[in-house]
Parts: sequence; structure tokens; C-alpha cells
Amino acid sequence: MDAVMYLLGAIQRFDRMTPAEVQRVGMEIAVLGMKGLDTNDPAEKYRLQSLPGTFSGMHLVSLMFVAFRRFAPKHNIGFDLSREYAIAEQEHRAKHRDG
Repeated sequence: MDAVMYLLGAIQRFDRMTPAEVQRVGMEIAVLGMKGLDTNDPAEKYRLQSLPGTFSGMHLVSLMFVAFRRFAPKHNIGFDLSREYAIAEQEHRAKHRDG
């Protein structure tokens, strides 16, 4: 369920960003992920230059998943959140439809 909330937050955040900003976030996380991201530890121990705050590994993977869906939808990031993403997208559309 955490992944759905992170994905929904990423969808909402990226709606307010330019495509170039979304791509910058996704690529920064991809580079950071090459060193390994601990997606099982809920501790917020990662920082990005492209976004303020600290993030858990799962939060970063969720951000990266949504970012790549926006600028490279056919690219496989190596972490499948497609089921959770479908739920998050549905919630996002429902919120926009309901006001």
C-alpha cells in the first residue's frame, strides 16, 4: 500500500512539473539506484538534488517508475510497480473527476 501512496504522490507532483524536470528526477534516481536502493527499509535516508527532502528507497523507486512512465513509457526500470501504478492512476483520475 505504501507504493500506491508514493506513486499517487509522484503523479500529483509531476503534474506540476515540466517534462524536463520530470526527466531530471527520473534520471537522477536511476543513477543513484546503480549503487543500490534499499526498498525494504522505510527509513528516509536518500537525498536528491532535483527535489527537496529525504526519501526512502521505495519512495525513490516509485518516483522513478512514474517519471519513466512519463518520458520513456516502454523502458523497464527493473522494478515492476505496474499493478500499484494502475491503482494510483485510478485514484488520481477519481480525485480530478470529483473535484
